Amino acid sequence: MAGLMLGAAALPMAAQSLALPAADPVGIARSGAQVAYGYSLEAASTNPALLASLRENRGFYLAAGLDLASTQQSLESNQRTTFSTDRNRGIGAFGAAFRLSPAFSLGLKLDEPFMRHGRLRDDAPSRFLGDGLDLSARRLEGQMAWALSPNVSFGLGLGAARLSFESSSVMRFGVPLDPSQPTSGINPVQGLVEQRVAQSGNKTVPSYSLGLRWAINPRWTLGAAHQSGLKGDLKLSAGFRDANLGLYANDGLSIAPLGTAPRATALLGASTPVQAGSRTLELPSQTSVGFRHRATPMITWEADLRWTSAGLRMPAFAAVSTPSGPVSAPSELPQGKSHLGLGASVEVELGKFWTVRGGLSLDQRSVEESAAEPLLGGSRTAAFSIGAGYRTWGGELSLGYQYRQSEDQDTRRLDGVWSAAGFRATGTRVRMEGMGHLLALGFKKTF
Repeated sequence: MAGLMLGAAALPMAAQSLALPAADPVGIARSGAQVAYGYSLEAASTNPALLASLRENRGFYLAAGLDLASTQQSLESNQRTTFSTDRNRGIGAFGAAFRLSPAFSLGLKLDEPFMRHGRLRDDAPSRFLGDGLDLSARRLEGQMAWALSPNVSFGLGLGAARLSFESSSVMRFGVPLDPSQPTSGINPVQGLVEQRVAQSGNKTVPSYSLGLRWAINPRWTLGAAHQSGLKGDLKLSAGFRDANLGLYANDGLSIAPLGTAPRATALLGASTPVQAGSRTLELPSQTSVGFRHRATPMITWEADLRWTSAGLRMPAFAAVSTPSGPVSAPSELPQGKSHLGLGASVEVELGKFWTVRGGLSLDQRSVEESAAEPLLGGSRTAAFSIGAGYRTWGGELSLGYQYRQSEDQDTRRLDGVWSAAGFRATGTRVRMEGMGHLLALGFKKTF
């Protein structure tokens, strides 16, 4: 398994979606298309009503894996391409189910519905508009399912999610003759210092999920589920990150005059990073409906339609209070827009021991095209996934993998120059490209 993960990490990566299809190998292999997938403990993490369809009285699964992602930017003016770092994150999932009576079941799930991470290189063209993001949501919910009849069940999940957030941007500060005093006619700016400023915080917020399952006949099943959005005002702490990134003349391009370095150090020492603007982190809700069809005793497929709300909002970047006044980032991360997604999955049982799975998904743009940038992504995205399960040790050992490709996009708002007069966009065309990988290994056992 370790060798497989290292091999995947060596593949070219350039973006990821904010919402993960699942954090367990079975859900990943189905590309998240499992809202109506009865008899599946892993699918109950998507739709709690499916707990009532399980054949066994008890069961659990445990999974771990990797989310691999970064961004790629190509600058038209010099044909230079930059990739981001901080590409890899571990993911994990857990689920359990207990049938207390023919009509009532309990469940528990731990998953990671949202994750986004990446840090741009120090010379990335869009660094002044944000150069780092590390976001995750880890959700724990207790679940209940009621079977109104053998064919109809409802489900409810209640719990909490731990939101973790960090963002950073690169700023430039005017360095006057006397760094401890405001700039003026007698204390002019003699150069610029470039510095990364970051902020981070956590928050635990409530979450819930609702589900419906209707087995229309032995072959067709309708499922629907709603996953709540996650929203909280974070308590953010801000600070400088790393050493200064460079010294420049007032035009923002030339070499800084002699003597700028010690004055820049004094200026940064007299300045204080602060949280500025909104502290709200909001992640969108998702509503899914799907049909599952058991085509033959060996082959089952499902098609889902997924609606994601417009509730995506990031906290404002940190600002810096200097002796000459506050300095802030030229822009903030974009807000989201509601969009549709389509998903399909197929599962084939090969004899007594093997099950193979596959899935496809298509998602519309999740941010406005005019606000596109590399940290949040948001372009139209297509993904395919594969996986397999092997029955052993009294349960099933499963592996799931998803490859995601985002639409290439051109923009003229990312490249800019920050001089003593402030930031200005150059209008140079920048191409953003995206793809990513999701990989997990898990084990399920039922009793």
